[in-house]
Amino acid sequence: MSELQKYSFDGIYGLIDLIEGNVNIETSFWNYDEKYFIEHSAKFNKETLLHQYFVVTCLNDYWRDFRKSTDWYEEEGILDDWYEKFNQYNISIPKYKPRKNYDAYKWFSRHIDKFELLFENLSNEAFYILFNNRDFLLKFNKIVSDTVYDLSSEYPEKFITKKGTIKRTNIPVWVKKAVFHRDKGRCVFCNTDLTNLINTFTKNNFDHIVPLDLYGANDPCNIQLTCERCNKTKSNSEPSTSSKYYSWW
Repeated sequence: MSELQKYSFDGIYGLIDLIEGNVNIETSFWNYDEKYFIEHSAKFNKETLLHQYFVVTCLNDYWRDFRKSTDWYEEEGILDDWYEKFNQYNISIPKYKPRKNYDAYKWFSRHIDKFELLFENLSNEAFYILFNNRDFLLKFNKIVSDTVYDLSSEYPEKFITKKGTIKRTNIPVWVKKAVFHRDKGRCVFCNTDLTNLINTFTKNNFDHIVPLDLYGANDPCNIQLTCERCNKTKSNSEPSTSSKYYSWW
């Protein structure tokens, strides 16, 4: 059962811009937990690969930024936004106090576990926004497929085909409900109503945006709603989705 989550969305769009920018230039997963990726790409999990990508991308980017711009972070008031984010999630972190042989980069490095915990919390807010953007998900899942391909020899045999692609598995009901709601109960390609409120002769299908045969993943972010006709005629030779959405009014 889903639960109400309290999101502040304070500063989250700046981090989303960071993620979208990295996805647009096809920045791959790096400095990440390969075991986590393998397990979460082979089986559907509520902690999605997008959550992982958000956390590692933020950590990698700010690790580099604190190292290159440590003097800027030491200016008065610059770190206040970070302190506020930590407070919002009740994460205790000592405030930076400059001293000999101790700069803002060393402060960040010493408390990297705190930042990781913060980004894990913020990843839920980012996911809430980005999961609705199928064009973004298409680009993101192409990055995922490249990573699956690179790691194919590392997957346990139970997860992988002879070709090296991930085996198909049943899509959980909670994934189907979320995707059905996101796609408004309509085929993302032809807009056929699949709610059974207008007609009862349609059958919905839950389709991988990047097909498993192209090293796609069993991940909630890689699923979209299609009708039976579009699902059968959709080619497995190219990842695809639609950028058409219903307006709010």
